This record gives sequence, C-alpha cells and structure tokens, in this order.
Amino acid sequence: MRNLSSKLEKRKINYEQLVKYGFEKEKNKYIYKTKIQDNQFEINVVISEKEKYARLIDLENETDFILVDIEDSNGKFVGELRYQYDQIIEDVIAKCTSVEIFKTNQSKKIINYIKEKYNDELEFLWEKLPNCAIWRNKQNNKWYGVILEISERKLGIQSDKIVEAIDLRYQKDKIENIIDNNKIFQGYHMNKNSWITVKLDETLKTSEIIKLIDNSYNLSIGNKCGSTGKTLAQKVYDYLTTIPKGKVVTYKQVAESLGNKGLARAVGNILHKNPDEHKYPCYKVLNSKGELAEAFVFGGKEIQKEKLEKDGITVIDNKVDLETYQWKEK
Repeated sequence: MRNLSSKLEKRKINYEQLVKYGFEKEKNKYIYKTKIQDNQFEINVVISEKEKYARLIDLENETDFILVDIEDSNGKFVGELRYQYDQIIEDVIAKCTSVEIFKTNQSKKIINYIKEKYNDELEFLWEKLPNCAIWRNKQNNKWYGVILEISERKLGIQSDKIVEAIDLRYQKDKIENIIDNNKIFQGYHMNKNSWITVKLDETLKTSEIIKLIDNSYNLSIGNKCGSTGKTLAQKVYDYLTTIPKGKVVTYKQVAESLGNKGLARAVGNILHKNPDEHKYPCYKVLNSKGELAEAFVFGGKEIQKEKLEKDGITVIDNKVDLETYQWKEK
C-alpha cells in the first residue's frame, strides 16, 4: 500500500471531479479501480478525509503486489507495473486536485479575488521554492504580486513564526508613508523602493489588501492617469457619458483617454460592474475589432446589438464597422 498523504498535503481535492474521473463513493470514501497488465492486476486509489492511499492488487491471489513500492525492487516486469501504477496515481492527482499551498483564510480570499477580477492564476516558477508563486499581468508579463511563506524575522519581527505574505507594487514617491513595520513592510526579496509586503494573517483587513492589489495591478501596466479603484472606475463611467449618439469607442480608446492604453483590461472589468446602464451607456464600447461583447453585462450581445441599432448604428454579424462609427475625439 502506498500512502498518498504527502503527495496531497498541498493540494485541494475536487470530490466532484473524482466522481467524473470514475471514483465511486462508498460511505465516506471515494474509491477508484482499474485493471492493468491484461487484467492480471488491479489498481485501487482510495481518498477520504482521513485516508489517502493506493494499492496494486495481484488478482490471482488477491494480495497486494508490494514490490512496486520497494525502491530496491528491479526487473523489467516490476518496472512496467510500477510505471503504470505511478501513471494512474499522477493522472488522478493532476485531474482531480489543484495546488493549495496557501491555506490561511485571507490567502484564499485574495487568490479567489484575483482569479475572479483579473482571471489570473498563480504561477509556481521555482522548483526549489514550492511555497512561492507569482501573479503576472497578461498584457505585458510584468509581475504585480508575489505570494509566499516567510519567517517573520525576515520582515524585522523578532519571531521565527512562518506566515503567508504577499508582495505588491507601490508608488515610489509614497512608499515611505505607507510602511509602518506593523501591517505593511518593505518589499521582501523585491525592490524596496517600489514593493511592499503584507502578512496574510488578518493583521490588515482583506478589503484594504484588495485596494493594494488593484493599485499594484494598475502600476504593472503603467497606469499614468493617477487613479485606481473607485476613482478610476468613476472616470471610466464619466467618459461614457461624453460619447455622442450614433458613435462607438473601443476599450483601448477609453484607456488611452485615461492616460495609458494598458488600462484596456481594467476598463473591461470596470464596465462589467456598471452600476447604472441608463446613466453610463457601456453598450457603446467594443473591442478593437468592433465586435460585440459575448458577456455584455446587461443581457448579452443581443441586447447590446438592439441598443446600438436604436442609436442608428449598423451591426452585421455582431460586428460594427469602426471606420464608419468610431468616435474620433477632437
């Protein structure tokens, strides 16, 4: 029998996916069975809250074939069985679990927030540093966040306690004012002139960390408009009210009007949270090809099409001719 606890220690098990994979639930256990080697052997993988193990059973005598779990066991036959056994185990882990290195409630909230708002996943770049990962801005590949496990002593605290923390970009000319060495520290292992570190142990409220994440993201794309968060959103909404009837703009165009074309993705996220469709006509914003939004927030692209056509704008195959209808700002 092979204990899988260590392999699953830093992973989150998706029990729904286990069932889709072929596991059967028996009381509190999920059990997967598959035969190999011309049905002479059977692999069993068992996963529950308390038990996580795999067995290779010799069906001829109904006993565990333990040689596959003994490192010194050699030979072509044992090697072939071990290979198939290992492949099944690794496939289950890959398809039915996900990485869960960071386990504090605040870390989980932060990871979920970034996934939902920016659609960015953690990247684990260093084999020798499995407890360290980054978030990368897809527009330019610049990092805007690093999450890691760290000793408090590395932050200047007289303690060897290991905590989860996040590194974020911050304005160089304001960084001295925000560092208090209690809730916010100099950036660990990053440029201390432009990065800060925050412990993810509820010392600082999650809502405040989220503001710092948004700020870091905007800095990573070269936000030169001097605004973040609600202020940036309001500037986007106010811009929408200036678009003439019968004209459209692109996400990039809105971003450029705010100071940097790199804000295009941020503009899209803001429009998806439009608080008032009548006051702020977000239906007038299209992508760089003039295409309607598949997920137009107020009813999908068919509703967006209706609104545009009501303004006298021709829509063909869910696309607008920008040469004809794009607003040319003076």
